[in-house]
Amino acid sequence: MSEFEPIVKNDSQNEVFEGFDLEKFVHILRKSLIWIVFFIVLSGSIAYLSVRYTKPLYESTSVLKLDFESEANVLGLTSQMKTFESELSGEIELLRSKLFLSKVIDVIDMDVSYYYYGRYLVDERYGNNPFYVDYQFKDGSFYNRPFDVSILNEDQFEFSFENNGSEISGIYNFGEEIENEHFIIKINKTSKFRLPGVKGTYYFTVNSESALINYLQRNLSVRPENFNARTIRISLSDYNQYKARDLVMAIDTLYLDYTIHAKNQAVEQKIKFLDAQIKQTELKLADFETYYENFIIENKTTGMQEQLQQNLSLLNYLDSTKIRIRTRIESVKHIKRQFESEDTIIVNALHLNIPEEILKEINEYQELRHTRAEKMYSYNEQTQIIKQLNLEIGIMEKNIRGLINEHSDFLEKRLSEVETRLQKLEKEFTQIPSMITTFDEKKRFHELQEGFLMALWKSKMDLEITKAGTVTNFIILSPASSPTSPIKPQPKLIYGAALAIGLIISLFFVLVRYLMHNTISGLKEVERLVSVPILGAVPAYTKEKLPLTKLVIKPSSKSAISEALRTIRTNMEFMNGGKSDKTVITITSTISGEGKTFVAINLGAIIAFSKLKVCVVDLDMRKPKIHLAVGHEPASSGMSTLLIGRDKLEDCIEHTEIENLDYIPAGPNPPNPSELILNKEYDQILSKLKEKYDLIILDTPPVGLVTDAVLSMKKSDIQLYVMRADYSKRTFVKSIEGLKKINKFSNLTVIFNGMGASGKGYGYGYGYGYGYGYGYGYYDESHN
Repeated sequence: MSEFEPIVKNDSQNEVFEGFDLEKFVHILRKSLIWIVFFIVLSGSIAYLSVRYTKPLYESTSVLKLDFESEANVLGLTSQMKTFESELSGEIELLRSKLFLSKVIDVIDMDVSYYYYGRYLVDERYGNNPFYVDYQFKDGSFYNRPFDVSILNEDQFEFSFENNGSEISGIYNFGEEIENEHFIIKINKTSKFRLPGVKGTYYFTVNSESALINYLQRNLSVRPENFNARTIRISLSDYNQYKARDLVMAIDTLYLDYTIHAKNQAVEQKIKFLDAQIKQTELKLADFETYYENFIIENKTTGMQEQLQQNLSLLNYLDSTKIRIRTRIESVKHIKRQFESEDTIIVNALHLNIPEEILKEINEYQELRHTRAEKMYSYNEQTQIIKQLNLEIGIMEKNIRGLINEHSDFLEKRLSEVETRLQKLEKEFTQIPSMITTFDEKKRFHELQEGFLMALWKSKMDLEITKAGTVTNFIILSPASSPTSPIKPQPKLIYGAALAIGLIISLFFVLVRYLMHNTISGLKEVERLVSVPILGAVPAYTKEKLPLTKLVIKPSSKSAISEALRTIRTNMEFMNGGKSDKTVITITSTISGEGKTFVAINLGAIIAFSKLKVCVVDLDMRKPKIHLAVGHEPASSGMSTLLIGRDKLEDCIEHTEIENLDYIPAGPNPPNPSELILNKEYDQILSKLKEKYDLIILDTPPVGLVTDAVLSMKKSDIQLYVMRADYSKRTFVKSIEGLKKINKFSNLTVIFNGMGASGKGYGYGYGYGYGYGYGYGYYDESHN
């Protein structure tokens, strides 16, 4: 490390940079007052615009009291509160569910929403729309899309919409259908249509079910109100207070109906089941009745035992009839045989069943034959009477044969019928036991079904009575409110929040400035940071804005600057130990602009007022300023020409308007100032000056930029280090500490320049504007 390089302080020295400096914070706070006012006004303006142009949001609420009964709770199996919380959560989820909200949408008339374009805001026309829309969409993509309607006059309006990025518009009459390939729309006037009040531009949207459900889910809030009281709060927010109220009322009403339906759902399912069973039972009973009807029709009886007796009697009768018919058939056959053998027909008991007609014919036939036989005794075959008798006998014989054959056929047919009937009866008789069993079984089932049907009807009547007596399990404690004031925006809250935000931003701004503020602001801060003595503090010059450094001290001056410099003069005497020898003082700083030239020339003037001869030497040959402070033009000779031996000392000394105060200008800018100071001519010049002057003040370049100052400080008796309020960085302290420790300067002191009028160095700034500018660049001409 070179002897001129500043060192970094150790940990004990770094501690001075830590902690909260209240004075510094107050100083920054005072400097930031205009910004604090700006932030508060800005946040207040934003709050005003927010309140002015934010659409009011209203909220309607209702409070329901729920009553739940649980079998587990009745039996003491679960906690009552736990059961209620579970039931309450279920009801809240039900009210928020899409299933329930879809039912709400079905009962409210919100398929079309109407809006009015205001100057700044859009207003929904709920219940006071001047027209209504009938629509039929062919293309579902037109749901949830705006359609503009501009009312032109009593009869006409302009209708427009966007399709595929292009606007389609037209003028139509009210009640006229607007039809295209996408939709059919008809706009009609309502009772609210009154010109000129309704003139303007409106738009409407046809809402899809999903859009309405999403709207309700976004704006509906269901939350517990009081667990102990078993109440829940239903609230819905909307920009239209009447719409919010109507929706909450619809939700309450539908929840009432839905609860009744839910409670009756089990009963309705039971009734539905009973109806199905009743229908099936009635069908079965109808089948039984059909069976009985057919049975009676087929069997000609209402009872099988009676049928059985009838069948037995009929069988006996048919058997007897069969025997009688066969007997008659035998009689007929016997007669036929006798008739064919031409024997005398003998009629006996066997022939009693022969019809009388046949018997009569046979008797007449026998009489004719008997007559013929008698006549044959007297007549022969050729006689007329015999021929007549033969003819009559032949005719009668033919008739008898016909009658016998006919009667025989009849008896055969009758016998066949009796036998067929007998076979049928015998077959039926064998089926009668199974028919009796089936009949009795049918009868039993019929009776059972009748009893079952009566029980079903009784159960259904009981359930109908239960359903008719169903009541809800909740009570509306507070019906849907009609909001009069919006929940958003809340002016008081917004203005209060704006003020708080403004203050917070201001505080944050001040804290940022505090943290970023690394300049030294007050004398106490300097005392904490440096370990060298503080010779004094020079107040800021506030009388006028000085473009350049200037000699401001007058012989009779009583200003704060004059008094401060006098104090510094006195303190210098104490530091010098009261020595009467010629004194050499070096004045330097870390960077340009800290006021070393100002302090040098004005301190020299104060000392000159005490009858001491003072010479101020401008060793800042790179950027000389002393001649500017006294109002002189740049000199062609000075320290630079003295050090190279071109001019003599007497030729370079310049006098000022103040008696005993002279100065030596820097002269032309040399290319190597540091090398010139190292020459022996520099020591010779100082020796000559000590012979002529009581005090020599060396105004050196900033020690933080070049090494010239350190060379001069080593040849001086007192080293003054100038720091400027609100300009010098806290890190500049390292340069001071480095000069003290490395170069072992025993009389190194600090002058705090530009301190505020209060004596604390806060809030006033450095007003005279001299120096080398505000940057660190030593040759930055823009700050001259």
